[in-house]
Amino acid sequence: MSRARAILRDATPADNAALCELFARVSMDGDLKLAVERGPNFFGLYEMQQILACQVQVGELEGRISGVATMLAREAWLEGKQTPVTYLGDLRLEDSLRGGFFLLNHFGEGFAKFLETTQSAVGLTAIIASNEIAIKTLTRRSRRFPKKPIYRPWRKFEITNLHFTIPRRPRPGPCEVRPARTEDLSAIAELLGKESSRQPFGYVLDAERLAERLRRWPGLTLDDFLCAWRGTELVGCAAVWDAKEVKRFRVEAYRGSMAWIRRAFNLGAFFLRYPALPPPGDVLPYAYLTHVAILNEDPPVFQALLDQAYTRHRQSGLRFLCACVFEDDPYAPAFVRYRTTPIPAQLFLVSPPDGPWAERELPSGRPGFEMALV
Repeated sequence: MSRARAILRDATPADNAALCELFARVSMDGDLKLAVERGPNFFGLYEMQQILACQVQVGELEGRISGVATMLAREAWLEGKQTPVTYLGDLRLEDSLRGGFFLLNHFGEGFAKFLETTQSAVGLTAIIASNEIAIKTLTRRSRRFPKKPIYRPWRKFEITNLHFTIPRRPRPGPCEVRPARTEDLSAIAELLGKESSRQPFGYVLDAERLAERLRRWPGLTLDDFLCAWRGTELVGCAAVWDAKEVKRFRVEAYRGSMAWIRRAFNLGAFFLRYPALPPPGDVLPYAYLTHVAILNEDPPVFQALLDQAYTRHRQSGLRFLCACVFEDDPYAPAFVRYRTTPIPAQLFLVSPPDGPWAERELPSGRPGFEMALV
């Protein structure tokens, strides 16, 4: 198909059905091959977020949408200051657009313009490690595409899927964990805001913004939050959120290591009477561990919250709880007692070639990254 017929344009609400179909058609490649379903409203995942600007660009060939890339600008903490940053996500390309037209040439110009318009300092994105083609395409430099954004590897993490299997008693901990109450809202917001302000790319949160999240996020209520108290002090919180109203993952294939993991897991499910991993073609019932804030990143407090989340949701019908665990994460030991399936991934900082973040020292500290919004 001739590249001369390719058109790059901003998406409109009229593209909703075509974008939902594109997402279902172009899978997330890796050992676990997933199709992401975003119907009935493709734009719903963006509308629920408190963002400064959103740009959804599509690549169209002969009237057919064959590629999409999204940029979202939001307020964040970076280098101790509040500043707009851009998150790049939802990149899906059919083979017909993988020759440079969409990503390597035109997208670089659009990205630089978006940063300028929103006054964003830098971009952030996440890529699954087994998607080697995408990583190689994005990070490799070429004289043919001088305006292509620079993707700098930042922090490795695992999409840690904690399976709801056999009963587990919560371990003794340093705090009391209970579901949130209406009167806890301000304390939760204060803790989330305080901890986020210490994190590079941390969200800017206060009581008003948290209340707005509870109104905007479909299915998220204050009752989904767990609070860890040490006496009268709130020392930790976390929420369990089922994102099915805005996105679902349908299994297309288990390959490589995931094929063996599924066989072993389902053998255990047969003997121990817990739900098996679904066959290809089925949707994965899951939820995210979100809004995690731990005072001074105290591992025993996180462990107490995780144990209570497991106990509370083990018989809910969900197959697993999806959490973000960074490389050398102090929270990682809390997962050891559970059956988990990790999917390695990595965060990248994205900058125009002539931007200040193209060579600036990478930020340190726990990233303010809400995996549920990816």
